[in-house]
Amino acid sequence: MMQPFQIDENQVEQIEGMTTEYPYCLHKRDLTDFIIPWHWHEELELGYIQEGTSKIVTIHAEYIIRQGDGFFINSNVMDMKKNAAPGARVLEINHIFHPIFLSGHFKSRFEKKYLTPVINNHQIEVYIIRRGQPISDKILTNLYRLKEFQTHENMEFQTRNLLSETWLLLLEDIQKNYNINKISKFDQSDRIRNMLSFIHNHYKDKITVSQIADAIGISEREAMRSFRKSLNQSPIEYLISYRLNEAKKMLRNSELSITEICYQCGFSDSSYFGKTFRKAYGLTPREFRCH
Repeated sequence: MMQPFQIDENQVEQIEGMTTEYPYCLHKRDLTDFIIPWHWHEELELGYIQEGTSKIVTIHAEYIIRQGDGFFINSNVMDMKKNAAPGARVLEINHIFHPIFLSGHFKSRFEKKYLTPVINNHQIEVYIIRRGQPISDKILTNLYRLKEFQTHENMEFQTRNLLSETWLLLLEDIQKNYNINKISKFDQSDRIRNMLSFIHNHYKDKITVSQIADAIGISEREAMRSFRKSLNQSPIEYLISYRLNEAKKMLRNSELSITEICYQCGFSDSSYFGKTFRKAYGLTPREFRCH
């Protein structure tokens, strides 16, 4: 089963299957036709690409993950995911877990010694696990085993034990490339996060750059500059791409008419919606729904 993607009003992902009593879950996501929009969450991610090639984008970099390779995404990293080769199928397998799943409780020795040095190092946003290296291959083998564990009952202890072993391997590999005891000072991009939150909460409405800027108390010019610098898009370009991605989900997952979807996604003209959709994806909304 493919897990849905949901975010709250602050664009923090609400992770399907995550509970306080068992803060781990396995997600399988088909990224073939869908973008996972900008979001962040406290949980850590360790996954791999089962099929195709994906792209993880952060404010500071882009990462290509090919079939068979893995990835780690650090806590509270602002990122988005998409198909790196449009038209080809992309399937992601992702183990998502709260740090407390391994640490046991806050301020424990496990947390301070093994987790905090990575989580607090903002240089470490995304770490790619490439096949063909001894440690990487062990990590990937463990990730495959973790996926198989989830097909059986009563595997909670085995899951935590194997994930702990995998974390130690990841820590060893990361230490080869980073000084994990050095706390970096990367900008946490609160300004962009707040503007994205406004867009995601109001994309169904008629909104302007002025309103997006006013939402966080900056000028239109500064809003434009921030978007260009961080996302390489204008606020309106991002708004349109977000509306189109929401429309794609509704076309696939609802029985609403195309006109209803057009209006629910913030487009005021069905003809403009059709032209914009086709320009972006090479198909009309009707063709996409039947594809």
